[in-house]
Amino acid sequence: MVVGRRFRRSESFPAPKSAAKSAFRARCISLPSRSHPFAAHLADDLQSLRSWPRSPSSSDALLLASLSDVLQLPQAQDPLRRGRRRSPALADRLLDDFLRLADAHGSFRSATLALKHDLAAAQVAVRCRDERRLACCLRAQRRARKELAELAAAAREVKKRPQPCSATRAAADAEEAEVARVMGEVVAVAAEASAAVFLGVAEMAAAASAAAAGMGPSRFAWGKAGLRRTTLERLGKAEEGFPSLESAGELVFKSLVNVRVALLNVLTPAL
Repeated sequence: MVVGRRFRRSESFPAPKSAAKSAFRARCISLPSRSHPFAAHLADDLQSLRSWPRSPSSSDALLLASLSDVLQLPQAQDPLRRGRRRSPALADRLLDDFLRLADAHGSFRSATLALKHDLAAAQVAVRCRDERRLACCLRAQRRARKELAELAAAAREVKKRPQPCSATRAAADAEEAEVARVMGEVVAVAAEASAAVFLGVAEMAAAASAAAAGMGPSRFAWGKAGLRRTTLERLGKAEEGFPSLESAGELVFKSLVNVRVALLNVLTPAL
């Protein structure tokens, strides 16, 4: 009688991961691929701002706040300082870009305040049937919309500016190159979002102005209560959106200033 051989089933266990690899994964747990912690920290905010660029507070300010936070980390500071020594022009370019964006948002705040005042004055003119005053308000609104269009163009110029020629030669360190790439991406996305917000406000004001301009010099139009009521509703609805714009613009402006100060503090020891 032949007895079949019994084969003992063996159990296998996965080999333990190296400490270095585990540490890397712990830092980059939010991303599926191996990426520098600097990029990993900003990935979600960058994607959010690309998806919906017309909200000046929720996405833009969050991205800038995240950047300000990550600039406090040694993983971001060390590559930036090394890059400063290799390519001063690139560091100066980043500082200048954030300054330009902060200036644009400072002017945006002034323009939105002027538009809010003009919309309120236009409502008073319609209620009082003051044709001359309304015409004056509409001219002021046109000037403000033109300024917003110029600010949008200035923001897009920041995005289009080429990097210094020395930047490509200076990136001998892969870590420096990655940090420089992410910084440039933040500038580009923030600039495009700023331009979209500026133009969006200009379009909103233009729609309200068009409603008021429909009153025109016609005495018949001014005598129609329904037309005056519709015009007042449109002007009032446009004005209602400005308090949130003001607070959002203030938040983005402060965030841009904070980022530039944080970046300047990082680069100052290398000067």
